[in-house]
Amino acid sequence: MTSHRLVLPVLTAVVGSSLAVLATTPSASAAPPDPTAALGLPTGVSASVTGSGAVSTRAFDDFPSQGSDYYVLSTGYAPTAFPAVPDPDAQLSADRGEDGVSDSSTLTLTVDDATGAGCLFVDFALGTEEPVHKYTYHDGNRGDDISITRRGEPTEYAMNAGWGYFSQATRPAAPVPYTSNAVMYWHHPGDPLDPAPGTAEQPWLPEVTALNSVTTRDTARIPLTFASGDEVVDITVADWANGDLDSVALLDRVRLGASCRAGTGVEPNPVHGGGVIAGIRGVGNALVYDPIPSTEVVERYDSDGNGWRSPSAVPVELRFRWYRTTSTNALIGDMSVWQAIPDADRQAYVPTAGDRGKVLIVLVTGVVDGRRYETFPSTGESGTWYVTTPIASGTFVEGEAPTITGPSGGTAAVGDVLTAQIGHTVPREDTWAWRWYADGQLILGATSQTFTIGAAQAGKMITVQATAKRLNFTDKPWLSAPYGPIRLQDWTSTDQPSIVVDGTASYGKTLTADPGTGWTPVPDRYSYQWKRNGSVIANAVYANYTIRADDVGSDISVVVAGVKTGYTAAPQESAPVTILGATMQGATPVVTGTPQVGQQLSGLVTDWDPSGSILSYQWYAGDTLLAEGSRFLTVPASAVGSPIVLKVTGRRAGYAPKTVASAPTAAVALGALTAGTPAISGQAKVGQTLLASTGFWGPTGVRLSYRWKIGRNAVTGPRGARQSFVIPRTARGKRITVVVTGRLAGYQTARKVSAPTAQVVR
Repeated sequence: MTSHRLVLPVLTAVVGSSLAVLATTPSASAAPPDPTAALGLPTGVSASVTGSGAVSTRAFDDFPSQGSDYYVLSTGYAPTAFPAVPDPDAQLSADRGEDGVSDSSTLTLTVDDATGAGCLFVDFALGTEEPVHKYTYHDGNRGDDISITRRGEPTEYAMNAGWGYFSQATRPAAPVPYTSNAVMYWHHPGDPLDPAPGTAEQPWLPEVTALNSVTTRDTARIPLTFASGDEVVDITVADWANGDLDSVALLDRVRLGASCRAGTGVEPNPVHGGGVIAGIRGVGNALVYDPIPSTEVVERYDSDGNGWRSPSAVPVELRFRWYRTTSTNALIGDMSVWQAIPDADRQAYVPTAGDRGKVLIVLVTGVVDGRRYETFPSTGESGTWYVTTPIASGTFVEGEAPTITGPSGGTAAVGDVLTAQIGHTVPREDTWAWRWYADGQLILGATSQTFTIGAAQAGKMITVQATAKRLNFTDKPWLSAPYGPIRLQDWTSTDQPSIVVDGTASYGKTLTADPGTGWTPVPDRYSYQWKRNGSVIANAVYANYTIRADDVGSDISVVVAGVKTGYTAAPQESAPVTILGATMQGATPVVTGTPQVGQQLSGLVTDWDPSGSILSYQWYAGDTLLAEGSRFLTVPASAVGSPIVLKVTGRRAGYAPKTVASAPTAAVALGALTAGTPAISGQAKVGQTLLASTGFWGPTGVRLSYRWKIGRNAVTGPRGARQSFVIPRTARGKRITVVVTGRLAGYQTARKVSAPTAQVVR
C-alpha cells in the first residue's frame, strides 16, 4: 500500500514573532481594538469590540484561514491566550467582572445595506480553558460558548451542524450550538487524541497556549435581508457558568456573498477516482481521508488542489464527519444505523477502543461560499460507498528497545539490582510487562521493571523484554541489548586435592581424586581433569582414572575445581604420583660358541615372560660393551682374556623394562691366523732378483713381514726384509729360502718358510 503524508505548511510554522496587542489592558473603559486588519473586512462592513480582543500572528490549529493573522476575542484578557513565551501549565484566569459573574466579549459587524449582499461569511472556532465534557448541556446550563446572531432575530448561526452538511434521508442528530459542554471538541494540540493526518498521536502544533481545547474551524453563514436598513451581526464569546476560566473565539476571513446557499453544489473531480481512507485499520493508528490516492502526499482539506471542484472554479474547502457501525451494517446507506463518532470532525481520525470490531466511514462535504453544501461518502462519485474493514486491535508504530542500568561501577554481581529503562511508544502505552532472561533463558518470577541478581545468573548475560500494552492493542515486545556478564563470586576457602590408590600406582590400577573437605561454601559438585607430566590427558574428566600403559614412568596429577552456581571455578591441583610398570619375569639367555677371537657366539632366549615382549641384546666383555642389537657376536680382539656375557632387555607397554644376563663364558683366547705357504719365483743365479709370494693369510688386516735366508743364515739389514731379494755373489753354491711372519692383534703370530731354491750358480 502506498504510504501517504499530509502537507501542513500553515501548521508547522509560526508566522510573526508574538501577539500584536490592540487592547493593552482588560479595563472596560479602554478603547476597543480595531479588528479590521485581522478580519480582512470587505468594503461596506465595519467592526467594533466590546470586551477584550487582540490580533494574533501565531499560527495555531486551522488559523489563520487567510493572510498572516486572525482575531482573538476573549472572555478574559485576549493577549494572554497566545503569549510570546508559552507556558502550557499556566491558566488564563483573567476575571474581568465580579466573582461568580459571567464574562463575555462581543465583536459587532455592521453591514451597510448599500452592499446589496445576500450573505455574510465568517470563519470561526471556539477555544476554552474550561474542562470539556464536564456538564450535560441544556438551556439553563449553557457552558462556555460562542454565539453568532443577526441582531433582531433569534436564529443561532454558530452551530455544529452534525448532519446539517449532509443530504441523507435519515439523520442521527440535529445541529447543536457550539458550546464547550455540549460539543465534544477536538482536544488541544499535543493531546494523544489529536493526531495530525497521516501520523499517529502527533500534535498539530507544539503547545503554544493554555487553552484546554479548540474546535475545528467552521464557517458561519448569516443571511442578510436589510429589511430595516443596515444589518448588525453580533459574535459573542461567553463563560456563562464560570468567570474565572476563560474562553476565546478565533475569528478570520469576513466576506460577503450574493447568497448563503444557492446554485449548483461542488463535487470531487472524477478524474482522480475518488478519495479513500488511508492508514492502518487498527485502534490507535491514524486514518486519514486522502482525496487523491494516486499521489504520495495526502492533500490538505483547504488546499486548492484537494481533488474537489466547483462550477465557479473557486477552491473548495472540505468538512468531515466520521461514523461507525457494525460490520453487518457496512453497506447500508441509511444513516440511522450509523453512529456519529464524538470528536471526529477532522480530516484524520484515530480509532479508539470503542471502534474495535466496527467499520468506519467518513462523510466528506465540499464547502464554497454561496453554494449548496454537497456531501459524499468517503469517495469521489455519488453512489460509491467506501467503508473500512473492521477495526482491528491497534499496533504500536514506534518504540525503542529497553536499556539495562546497574551499579555505577559498570559491572554487576550477585545481589545487585538491575533496572530496565525505556521511552514511551507511539501511541503511548498504558502499561508495561517485563520479562528477564539469563543467557536467553527465561528467569521465572522476574516480571518487574527491576531485577535483583541471583546466584543462578552469575557469569551470564542478562536481557530484558519490555512489552507495551494498551487496551485493544496487540502487545508489542522490545528486547534489550545484553548486559553483563554478571560477575562471579569467589570461594571463601578451597582445598588441595589428593590422589588415592590401593597399593602402588602401577599400570592397570585405578586412581581416585579426593577433593578435600576445605571448600567454603560447599560445592554443588566437582569437576576433574587428570594430567600426565603437566599436560592434559584427553577425556580424563572423572573422579576415577585407570592407569594406562602410556602413563608408566610418568607423573600423574589431578586438577579439581568446585562447581557452584555463581562462583568462579578456582581449580586446585594435587601433588603428582609416579606410575610404575607391571613386573616382567623375563628369562635367562644362553650363549653358545667358542670364546675365541674371530669366533661367532650366539645368544638364545626361550620362554620370555610375558610373551610378546620386545627383546634387545647387549654383548659385554667384563663391563665393556662390545656390541648391541643382534643376538650374534663375532668375538673381537678387545675381548681377549675376558669372559663374554650376553644381557637381554625385555620391554612391553605397561611393564617396567627388565634386563637378564647370561652366564659368563670362559676367558676369550687368542685367535689362530690362517697362514699361507710362501713361494719364491726367479732364477737362482748371482745378480738375479727373487720375489716372494705369500699365499692367503687371514683374517683381513694381517700384517706380513719377510726375512730372506742364504743357507741357514738370515740376511740382516733392510735388504733381507723385503719381499724381493737380489742374489749376492756370497750365495753361490747355496740354496735360498724366505720366512713370512703374520701378525694381527688378538691372534697368535704365525711363521711360514718357503721351499729352498736350487743352488745359486754364477
